[in-house]
Amino acid sequence: MAEQVGTCATCGAATATSRRRHARYCSNACRQRAYRQRAHHDEPTTALDSFIGRADELSCLSGLGANTRVLTLVGTAGVGKTRLAKEYAGGQAGVQWVELASVERGVARACATALGIGEVTREPVLSTLVHALSGRTMVLVLDNCEHVVAECAALLEPLLLGCPGVRVIATSREPLRVPGEVLFAVQPLPIGCAVELFADRARANQLGLRLDDQDVLTTLCTRLDRLPLAIELAARLVTVLPVGELLARLDDRLELLNRGNRTAAERHQSLRAAIEWSYDHLDADEQHAFRCLSAFPGGFGLDMAVAACDLPADRVLGLLSALVAKSLLTFSGRFEQLESVRLYGRERLAAQADVVVARVARWFAARWPAFTATVFTTPEVVDPLIAECGNLQCAVDWAARTGDPRYLELATMLATAWRDQGQVSQGRWLLDAAVRTDAGLSVRCLALCHLAYLAGTESNDGMKWAEEAVALARELDSRELLAQALNAVAGEHVRASRFAEGRKYYEEAVALLAPCADPLDLAIIEHNLAWAALQAGDEEFADMLIADVLPVYRRLAPPRRLAAFLHTVGLRALQRGELDAADEWFLESLRASINGFWVADVLEGLAVIAHRRGDPRRALRLVGAASCLREGAFAADVVWHDEVIEVVRASRVALRGADTCLAEGREMTREQAVDYALVGRVERPELSEREQQVVALVAAGQSNVSIGAELRISQRMVETHLQRVRRKLDVTTRTEIADWAAGNPGN
Repeated sequence: MAEQVGTCATCGAATATSRRRHARYCSNACRQRAYRQRAHHDEPTTALDSFIGRADELSCLSGLGANTRVLTLVGTAGVGKTRLAKEYAGGQAGVQWVELASVERGVARACATALGIGEVTREPVLSTLVHALSGRTMVLVLDNCEHVVAECAALLEPLLLGCPGVRVIATSREPLRVPGEVLFAVQPLPIGCAVELFADRARANQLGLRLDDQDVLTTLCTRLDRLPLAIELAARLVTVLPVGELLARLDDRLELLNRGNRTAAERHQSLRAAIEWSYDHLDADEQHAFRCLSAFPGGFGLDMAVAACDLPADRVLGLLSALVAKSLLTFSGRFEQLESVRLYGRERLAAQADVVVARVARWFAARWPAFTATVFTTPEVVDPLIAECGNLQCAVDWAARTGDPRYLELATMLATAWRDQGQVSQGRWLLDAAVRTDAGLSVRCLALCHLAYLAGTESNDGMKWAEEAVALARELDSRELLAQALNAVAGEHVRASRFAEGRKYYEEAVALLAPCADPLDLAIIEHNLAWAALQAGDEEFADMLIADVLPVYRRLAPPRRLAAFLHTVGLRALQRGELDAADEWFLESLRASINGFWVADVLEGLAVIAHRRGDPRRALRLVGAASCLREGAFAADVVWHDEVIEVVRASRVALRGADTCLAEGREMTREQAVDYALVGRVERPELSEREQQVVALVAAGQSNVSIGAELRISQRMVETHLQRVRRKLDVTTRTEIADWAAGNPGN
């Protein structure tokens, strides 16, 4: 006999249930209504605006095939996980979409409701769901799982085991961690697609809007972390703010970007809400770490995170792992936060910011004894400072603002780290201000040595600072400090072409260090003495010193110092007319290290060699690259300045297109210039995905209008892409673009 114990899956009325079968509907009418509901849910809602970019992602997702039972799209807030899932799932049959953003508990019940499956009395919802789906073939999309990941995991394992025809696509800010899960990290848009998205949405808000400054658009989208949500919110503001002013106000983006679609979920109404959704679902320790880590503008390592959080290292490592898993941190050698996420964290940190930065300053100050342990700083000490330069600058700014007594120590370390990255002027300005504050005599002496070195030829104060450092060092009776101060004052004399005076101070420093110094410290000063002798014309003495210290440099010198020394050896070979030997020394210098002011000198030395060998194109490209590297860098003593000028003059006479070769050199990055010097060819910039598509269509003979129609972009955007292509490929006509495409079929 039947009992009235079930409920209708459509209207919820009581249904008859026998021992053998549960009645799902109370009538044929409800059965038909459920069928229509299922038909309506077979596809996710079609988007009303254009989908831009993600072609590579869609191709990769399609390649995963039907064997992937659980595919989770993971990524940070606003990166476009839901939209990518819609585009990917939209091309498949039997798709059922379940939105979980508003679900706090009862994921299985939410799935059953969305699928039109009613509950059965005295049977768990999960069992009912598995029973109902066991014979179906479908793709189940679970959108926004991050706040119910544990429930989702508990649902999916029995569901997939009992329903072989069901595949799951999930979107979440953290992995579900279920067996068979394949994670697909959704990254911010490539910059070209990000700019295209902004332009498309901005023109939708203001028809006829002109967006001609590509550099401003690129900077804007980069500052917005290339996040689709942030870009779309920013594009809505073009009706009230010019793009340049919008860019200038991005530090206030959390207040500014708050005009989302009225029909969007609440967390997508503003950038703040999107990030806050993630923050609110962290536990207390994770929130503490998130706030503390937002103090770092340039990423950080584990040691820095431990200092900021003031927690044991193993606990901090666990918290970092959790924040990476929840897409609030990224890790690629170093931990980083997207700028928008970091600004939200800084807002949450608020009054505690100084407390966190004070901990960081204490961590950097603990590096001072190692920093001063040798006459010349070593990479083992400076490289970690370079890696943490942005955070060290925060500590320096805090120390200057609060009058912390460690200010000059911190500033000296930062100036040294900047110097080794070629930021000489910045370091000089910082130390010039910092030495005017109160500090211990030994700290001031060392700071003055560094300041004199940084002064170079751009300041008349270098000698004053170096002489004060010598006086302080003699007063302190410190062998190491005096040697460094003597080295500084000698360098100032050499820069002023007072070679005899410079040589005298170098020789005093050598005599001071010879009995007990570190061999490399002594070799460095002897190298400087050799350079001074070379400038003075005492080539025999210089050659003797170079031969003596070469084995020490090869055995003990770090790559940057070895590279600088090899430049000197190459110079001597060039002066003797030994072109092959000079070429080898210069190239070995570049292979040792490409970071240092001497790289420009080495490139010019190679340019002189190329000119003497009758290769004006290579010579001009190298001169152009060197001139670009010199801008804003340390003004080194260049002994072949006149010959470099002659290289350019003679090449202009002998070569058509000399200015083009110079321009090619100036456009090279440091890495490209070194690569060209080593392998002898110009590396062309890579085309973006969209630029490759435009090139292919140009090669197929299509007009700008038809290209725009096929790619669903404006004609103006097509022309923008073509301008970039012409610049990157150094071509001017569509025929040349087509010829390039024919010769580069893989691009």
